[in-house]
Amino acid sequence: MLGPDQRQAKAADADFECTVLDVLARQPGFYVASWRTYYVARNGGVYLVRAPGQRVTLQEADDLPPDAEPVAAESRDVALQHIAAAIEAVARPQAGAEGRS
Repeated sequence: MLGPDQRQAKAADADFECTVLDVLARQPGFYVASWRTYYVARNGGVYLVRAPGQRVTLQEADDLPPDAEPVAAESRDVALQHIAAAIEAVARPQAGAEGRS
């Protein structure tokens, strides 16, 4: 027979909720899907870097679209190289930068 403390513990466990998201790990680099170009940073962040009507843009995305394909040709575009370098610089913690604003 369960004591009063054990019954409360079981009731608390029943209120527990967990959400699991299935996000695929991607290799860093450029990806293209539906006329849009994305960049995946070394830390796994995904960014929209080119969209129709915009030569260069920078918007954080939750994940790549399912139909995104890796492309090497985009890495030769100088504007996109600069955006990728900026993303990597911001994503990388700087030594001794704590507490600075």
